[in-house]
Amino acid sequence: MKIGYVMQEGGPDVRSIPRTGPANHVFKIFEELKRRGHDIRFLARYNGVIWKSDDLVTFHPVVVKRCDTGPFRVVERFVRGVQSRLSLPYWNFFESLRFAEACRQELGDCEILYERMGWMGYGASLWARWSGTHLIIEVNNGDFVTELKMLKVPLSGFQRWLSLRLMGGVVRRSRFVIATGDGHRERFIVFWKAEENKVVTIENGTDLVGLLDRRDLVAFKPNEGRSRPVTIVFVGAFEPWHGVLKLLTAIKQVTAVQSNVSLVLIGSGTLASEIRRFIDEHRLHDVVKMTGQLGIDDVARQLASADIGVAPYCGWMEFSGLKLFDYKAAGLAIVASGQNGQPRTLTHGRTALIVPPCDESALAHGLLALIGDEEMRRTMGRNARDEAEQRHTWQHTVQEIEQVFGTVMNQH
Repeated sequence: MKIGYVMQEGGPDVRSIPRTGPANHVFKIFEELKRRGHDIRFLARYNGVIWKSDDLVTFHPVVVKRCDTGPFRVVERFVRGVQSRLSLPYWNFFESLRFAEACRQELGDCEILYERMGWMGYGASLWARWSGTHLIIEVNNGDFVTELKMLKVPLSGFQRWLSLRLMGGVVRRSRFVIATGDGHRERFIVFWKAEENKVVTIENGTDLVGLLDRRDLVAFKPNEGRSRPVTIVFVGAFEPWHGVLKLLTAIKQVTAVQSNVSLVLIGSGTLASEIRRFIDEHRLHDVVKMTGQLGIDDVARQLASADIGVAPYCGWMEFSGLKLFDYKAAGLAIVASGQNGQPRTLTHGRTALIVPPCDESALAHGLLALIGDEEMRRTMGRNARDEAEQRHTWQHTVQEIEQVFGTVMNQH
C-alpha cells in the first residue's frame, strides 16, 4: 500500500532528538508500517517550511513548484498585505493550498493519506478532495477549541465560526477517524457530530516492552527488603491538563505522613517555571527531581528503577496517554485520574488505583496506599507488565491501524 503520513499544523517535530512522546508515536507508527512492507512517505510543515522524508532520519525541504515562484507569490503577498492592514480573520488559506500542492507533488500516487489532525490545517483534505485519495485522520485531541482556551488563545466571533467551518470540512471528507483514547473518541463524535461507526479507538504502543526485560524491573526482583525511598515517577508534558501542580500538592500531603519518598518529573512544557517555583516555595528539593526531556533509553532506565507511575490528568476529556503504556511496560503500580470507565487501559485494584480527577487528597491517599503496601505495588506492577506484553506493543497498534486502512480500501 502507498501511504502518505502527513502533518500540516501543530504536529510534533520528529526531527528533534530526544523525541517527545508524541513525536515518538509518529516515528514508531511510520517505522512499523514501513517494516510491514508499505511504501510510505512523511510530509510535514514545521516553522513555515514543508519537509519530506522516506525514513524519518533524513529530511529534505520541499519546493512547491506551483506556489513558491511566479504569479502565486505575487497574489499571496498582496492578499496578506490587505489582510494585515484590515485585521481580517485568519484562515490559513495560502499555507493549506501550498500543502495541498505539496501533497500533489510528493504524494500524488498514494492510496491513503494518514493525517495527524492539527488545527487550521486542511491542505491534505483539499488534495484528497481533488484527487479522490482516501483521507484517514488520527485524533490526539477530540476538541481543539477547548485546548486553545486552556492555552489562553480562545476562539471567538467570526474567527471561531470560520475555523469550525474549515475543520468541519476536514472531518466530513475523512473516510475514517482513529482516536488514541476513548475520551478523545467520545468528545470528537459529540463535538463534530461524527458518525460513530467511522470513529475508532486504537491505543498507543510502547517501546519499553522491548527495551526492558522483566529482570530489570523492581516488581520482578526478589523481595529483599529496602532502605531506599519509594520512587514515584511522572512522564509527560508540563501543561495545565496534565495535573503536575496537583501532583505536587498531593506530594506535600504524602511527605507529611511518609518521609521515605521521592518524586521524579520527566518532561517539559509551559508550566516548567511554575513547577520549579512551587518546589522552591514549598521546600521540596530533597523530594522532587526534575530531569528535563529525556530520550527513550533514559526514560526506560528511570522507570525501571521506580515503584509507582502517576498520571494526574485534570480538566481534560482524555485519561489515557503514552505514559500509562510506558508505566505498564515498566511493571509499575499506577495511580491515575479517571472516571466513567476511563482510562480503559487500567483496571482499578488490578493494575492501578483510579482516583477522581483534580482531587489532590484522593491522589495523595492513592499514593499513600501503594507506598505503604509493597506487596500490592509488586502485584499491580506484574499484572501491568503482563498486559503490556500482550496488548501494548507498537506492532499490535499498527496491526489495528492497518486493519482500518484495509477496511477503507475495501469499501471504496
